Amino acid sequence: MTNDFGPAARTLDITIIGAVQIDVVASPVTDLPPGGASQLVDQMSMRLGGAGANSALAFVDAGARPRLVGCIGDDHLGVWMSDELKAFGLHGDLVTVAGERSGLTLALQSPDRDRTFLTYLGVNATWDGSGIPEDSFDTRNLLLCDYFVMPGMSHAAARVLANARGHGARTFFDTAWDPANFPVDKREQVLELLPSVDVFLPNEAEACAVAGVDEPIEAGRILQAASNGWVVVKLGQHGCLALGPDGAELSETAPVVEVADTTGAGDAFNAGLVAALDRRPLDDRDSWQRALPHAVKFASEIVARPSDDRYRAA
Repeated sequence: MTNDFGPAARTLDITIIGAVQIDVVASPVTDLPPGGASQLVDQMSMRLGGAGANSALAFVDAGARPRLVGCIGDDHLGVWMSDELKAFGLHGDLVTVAGERSGLTLALQSPDRDRTFLTYLGVNATWDGSGIPEDSFDTRNLLLCDYFVMPGMSHAAARVLANARGHGARTFFDTAWDPANFPVDKREQVLELLPSVDVFLPNEAEACAVAGVDEPIEAGRILQAASNGWVVVKLGQHGCLALGPDGAELSETAPVVEVADTTGAGDAFNAGLVAALDRRPLDDRDSWQRALPHAVKFASEIVARPSDDRYRAA
């Protein structure tokens, strides 16, 4: 891939805290077969996944050298993931928990409906952020992702965001979808965290669920008012909306590409946006008018790659 970040990406200072797991991507799967039956698919691949790993790999592809902090088990999948991440220079801050199994997601894709996921949390079910290196907070940018697929982090997220801000970092936050479908208490948890977030990065469904409304622009306005920072609502093939202080509202359409695999598209967008905003003032609309096209273009190029040949080592 060619990207527009250039040599500046090599100086990008970013720590990602999020899930590191296996993704098994199967396509096409429009409906599950009836009980006792089987079904053939055209494609199936296994790769590194989780928003933490996906984002970190996308940063590497953009030319950056990020720090990835996540948790794996000491099973054979954990060993495989650690070896794979080593090729990208992303293995050094992994937390390995003895006697625990690594997480795994089965992603079911179809041209006739939106993708769906079946996830086994494994060690991510209980990891509470223990073992995060203290110096990983000493960064210009911190991305906390997979809040709802790392349930133990619900007790540590406020501390993580505050610690990063205390070191002068910009904070970026992506919750992922809540498997409990965003009951009131989960929505309140997110809203309470937003004042500690510089840029909130939900997709359309997540934004509407947290805000309790049906329209993404209305959801963005509600979430922006709660955070007083920026909210970027990812709209998939339709691009994104960005809402900021003083009534700032921007939008960007996505280029038309032949999509090979949409899993991880939002994570690639996050990486592209952080890279494009690095060293630019967040209170300047010009920063956003320059960054949003970079982010949607970068994500679009990533999803055009096949599942088993997506990222390149630096």
